[in-house]
Amino acid sequence: MKKRNAVFFYLMIFSVSALTILPIKNLVAQNNLYWVYLEEKATDLTTWENPFDYFSPRGVLRKAQQQVLFDKQDLPIRQEILQEIETLARVKMQSKWLNAVLVETEHPDLLEHLAFVDRIEARIPMRKYFASLADDDANFQYGSARLQTEQVFGDLLHARGMTGSNVLIAVFDGGFHNTPNLSVFDDLFNEGRLKGTYSFVLQDSNVFTRGSHGTHVLSVMAAKTRGIFVGTAPDADYWLFMTEDQLVEVNAEEHNWLAAAEVSDSLGVDIINSSLGYTTFDPGQNDYTPADLDGQTGIVTQAALFAARKGMLVVNSAGNAGASNWRKIVKPADADSIIAVGAVDIQGNRANFSSEGPTIDGRIKPEVMARGAGTYYIATNGLPATGNGTSLSSPIIAGLAACLRQAYPHHSTENLRQTIIRSAHLYFNPDTLMGFGIPNFDVAFNNVFSVDEFTSKQQINIYPNPAENQIQVSWSVDFDPIGMRVFSTSGRLVRELTISNQQTSKELDISDLSSGTYVLHIYGQSKAISSIIIKQ
Repeated sequence: MKKRNAVFFYLMIFSVSALTILPIKNLVAQNNLYWVYLEEKATDLTTWENPFDYFSPRGVLRKAQQQVLFDKQDLPIRQEILQEIETLARVKMQSKWLNAVLVETEHPDLLEHLAFVDRIEARIPMRKYFASLADDDANFQYGSARLQTEQVFGDLLHARGMTGSNVLIAVFDGGFHNTPNLSVFDDLFNEGRLKGTYSFVLQDSNVFTRGSHGTHVLSVMAAKTRGIFVGTAPDADYWLFMTEDQLVEVNAEEHNWLAAAEVSDSLGVDIINSSLGYTTFDPGQNDYTPADLDGQTGIVTQAALFAARKGMLVVNSAGNAGASNWRKIVKPADADSIIAVGAVDIQGNRANFSSEGPTIDGRIKPEVMARGAGTYYIATNGLPATGNGTSLSSPIIAGLAACLRQAYPHHSTENLRQTIIRSAHLYFNPDTLMGFGIPNFDVAFNNVFSVDEFTSKQQINIYPNPAENQIQVSWSVDFDPIGMRVFSTSGRLVRELTISNQQTSKELDISDLSSGTYVLHIYGQSKAISSIIIKQ
């Protein structure tokens, strides 16, 4: 096979991400790390006028399609705050969602007295990062992937033309060794569907030289060589994020997960596949206990919750601890509003290693199951291989969820999540070993909530839509709107109106606009919300 020229992608950090992670690969062990949580962010009347100030065009469109609120969590931490903190401590990273800054300092007491600091929590040391790793169907012609795809009826979804086209999946993993040189990924590269890469471990864009786990996981979704291997989302778009250091197990990897999730939100990612999980760590780190599986405890679980609230579908491995003393699911699989995926064999029997639920507060986990015993993937030598683990069952579900998202681009993420769960074979009799069971994506396709039901839940109603000339816009939101703007999908402002007190509807003239899709943005002082207008 002809070796593809090296291709590297650079991380697009928008101002909204407010994300800075300094290089840590050559640092010695650090014992003085603290999360500095800040007072509530302030906003002014102009903060929400233009969502494109904070998000990529795709990010704005995804929120508009799902009518997800823009709120204070989407705002960056103010630079003057960061600058003042930097005079007293070394800033390691910052999180707009947590409204917090991770710092290294021997004198946290100096930070406590800053007017904008709410509280400070001590963290454990980030271990030294090492310089290198060992290099470690007839009609659709799935090849080795046929049985695992057919088990969840993904072949019927593909037969309808739903293959993940125009859906953006972020893969959080530990490295994607040799991916550019494997022929099963030729279409991914040649069609420009690999949108970017970034390593939060080494602070660069090259994720292809170390760690094979991500390559295996990616292949379950993205590989596409008919007759050899076709994954569950062979036509989707992808971002590859290296958040995991496979040489160590440290709390810093949770911070990397959070950082990748915040960037994914800004990029407009639809689905996150995380074949990762955390329970106990290397000596000197903060371990979890089964009692911590409450859906709230831990940075990585909080990050998964935030991601779900922001409109992304998070699909996470349930864990491989079912036959160990731990037995339970791993973090962040305990988070609410995500899909935790357990493992079955090809006969549909639970794999004994598959982690079990419930959460400590009694929620059913895992949500669904897919093949994780004897699962086929593409190894770094380019050939099909088999392996065991919920790491391989998760991308089966994530890829087909992308296909369902393609079929129903305007439905809410929670709608699609519930639809997948409701299609599972144990839905009416779930348990703590297999959750709701093995989903049927053909049933899911046919039973997505009706458009009328979805529309009735919207906070912005537009009629008619599509339209040629006049449209009536009405809203029911939990804030007081002060203005309305219409943008092209590239972010150009094409219309602007004010909204009076107590007003709940507005007539909008779009007769002079060119045919196409536009973003309608209604904003107030504390929040904003968007929706889609289609001009005929």
